[in-house]
Amino acid sequence: MGGMEGGMGMELWALVPELTLAGLVLLLLPLGPFLPPHRKYMATWLALAGLVVVAGESLRMLTFATQPIFLDTYAVDQYAVYFKLFAVAATAFVLLATQSHFRGRPHEGEVPALLLLVCLGIMGLAASQDLALIALFIQLVTVGSYILVGIAKESRPATEAAFKMFLFSATVGAVMIYGMVFLFGLTGTLRLPELASKLPAMPVVTTLAAFLLVLAGYGFEVTLVPFHTWAPDTYQGAPTPISGFLSVGPKAAGLAVLLRTLVVAFPRNLGHWAELVAVLAAVTMTVGNIFALRQNSVKRLLAYSSIAQVGYILVGVAAAERSALAVPGMLLYLAIYLFMNLGAFLAVDAVERQMKSDDISQFVGLGRRLPVTAAVLAICLLSLAGFPPFGGFIGKTYLFGAALAAGWTWLAVVMLVNVAISLFYYVRVLEPMYLRPSPEKVLQKEPRALRFVLIVLGIGTLVSGVLPQEWVVLVTHASSLLAAVVPH
Repeated sequence: MGGMEGGMGMELWALVPELTLAGLVLLLLPLGPFLPPHRKYMATWLALAGLVVVAGESLRMLTFATQPIFLDTYAVDQYAVYFKLFAVAATAFVLLATQSHFRGRPHEGEVPALLLLVCLGIMGLAASQDLALIALFIQLVTVGSYILVGIAKESRPATEAAFKMFLFSATVGAVMIYGMVFLFGLTGTLRLPELASKLPAMPVVTTLAAFLLVLAGYGFEVTLVPFHTWAPDTYQGAPTPISGFLSVGPKAAGLAVLLRTLVVAFPRNLGHWAELVAVLAAVTMTVGNIFALRQNSVKRLLAYSSIAQVGYILVGVAAAERSALAVPGMLLYLAIYLFMNLGAFLAVDAVERQMKSDDISQFVGLGRRLPVTAAVLAICLLSLAGFPPFGGFIGKTYLFGAALAAGWTWLAVVMLVNVAISLFYYVRVLEPMYLRPSPEKVLQKEPRALRFVLIVLGIGTLVSGVLPQEWVVLVTHASSLLAAVVPH
């Protein structure tokens, strides 16, 4: 793109999606509370229209030349565009689902603006190449998230969930910023490319200590063990569509910035981060799956399941400099994860709205009583478990291949064992849905918008497994940013 070659004015064109989203937030924040109760739904549709515009602007950026802008602090590349589109898709799905969830409640008008605020933070994190910017966008994502968690002020579980998330995020955020200051003290810079040229001259132990401090903040976003303890309580107490959003949007942002930080600022396995992340991946998937076995609340079960899923995705991060399958595998699994994990949470939301509970006992006979929701939930759970022909199987195959190509046979074995463990708790949800009769009557159909989103997510989960070629082309293109630092 020839017009991108110089000048601050031209660099602003690379921020058009973010600036559009910021303008929408500034419009909706004061507008939402003042809309009359019977017009508050307009905030949702205005937000959705804005997201369509942002998606179009992001797609146009695929033709831009890969380059740093704003003094090397922000990146224009296909990797960032991929996560911008991911954030837009996740936000749009949840906006449609929340329209009926919050209808008639006093905070209905504020939810779209807060979702867009978190979306803006996710987009910024995906492209940031400066530790100060990264800290800013992490706080933007986190603050927006815990306001969304606690926005149903009349719900005590939601208020407690938001308070726990706030306390934990404040603690790990302080540790992360201390680590960033540590890196600045060592090198005199906060920019990731400059860190790469200065950190090799520093003692390995010091470099690793600074990285571990920064990892606390990243680990909070992605629910990396041992920074995961807030997630089960928060997901269980939050409104279910918000729990689903937290399980995909902020996690994707955390993984995006983690991978960029590692391969740009700590190249060639500086500080032996690859082995460290591989061990953390194994621990995270194991802890998530083992704790999920004991849960009776389906939302809490999905919370631990999402922690385990992050463990699988981290295999791609760990092997990023060792295998050509790693980064495309991570991006592919994230795209499929968006469909299957969000689909599972929104299916639980459809059940919880009518049964007033997410206990597994409420899912008895769901295949007959709420057939569309039950079918989508079954597809999503089978995909999360790694069954063919669903997308989860393709994604896990890529990551398994990346572990083997990196020379980590032990990690591939841990993956297989964890996939086997996860079958037990996914079947615990599926078995009563279809194999136990229920004497209770058929439930009401899902609200139209929620039904539409569920069908789209179910089809996406299925198509990504049956026809994965287009997804593979997309993620291979998106991973091209790493061509200079990752051997292919």
